[in-house]
Amino acid sequence: MKYCSALKTAAVLIFAALFFTSAAQAAKVNIRIQSVIPAKADEVTMLKVFTDNVTALTGGDVTFEILPAGAVVGVGETLEAVDKGLIEGGFAWTHYWSGLHPAATLFGSPTAGAGLGIDNIAWISWYMYGGGKELYDELWDEMGVNVKGLMLQPVGPEALGWFKEPIASMDDFRKYRFRTPPGIPGQTYKDIGVASPWAAATFCRRWRKA
Repeated sequence: MKYCSALKTAAVLIFAALFFTSAAQAAKVNIRIQSVIPAKADEVTMLKVFTDNVTALTGGDVTFEILPAGAVVGVGETLEAVDKGLIEGGFAWTHYWSGLHPAATLFGSPTAGAGLGIDNIAWISWYMYGGGKELYDELWDEMGVNVKGLMLQPVGPEALGWFKEPIASMDDFRKYRFRTPPGIPGQTYKDIGVASPWAAATFCRRWRKA
């Protein structure tokens, strides 16, 4: 069956993720990674530090070309481009693809934004030692894509927002429009009556049930 529900997590308990095609390894490899954000963004600077370290550790056998958002395909097509082999890697938050699977938000910018009650360091502990990595691998399988994901850059959750006027009630809160993530957080905003057009539009895609 296929589902389409009107559902970013606060763009950051940011667990940025790399994902790669599951291709056979060659002696020397150049991996093109397209980001979903501009090349001058801080996260891309950190990505370049990571890839430079990998190149050094492999004695130059693995090199990288970091591409900005939209260099080869549109932001929303980045995952599909990796799956099809148009590019070798992507750099994004997995909640960008909550439209393909609602659980994607749990590995994108999850914890505070999804109301799970754990911070980013505790989340990493769960990912490394509590079965999270295995579930992450399972996510890609259920999404039906030929990729392998790596977790990078655990950053703390971002604030709800900055407001010019005090919020004394839910009615005050409902006057605002929020660019919220799709999936669990976006649906939560929708359920309490807070307008979230970006989340609704993004999530209104079809996801393939495994």
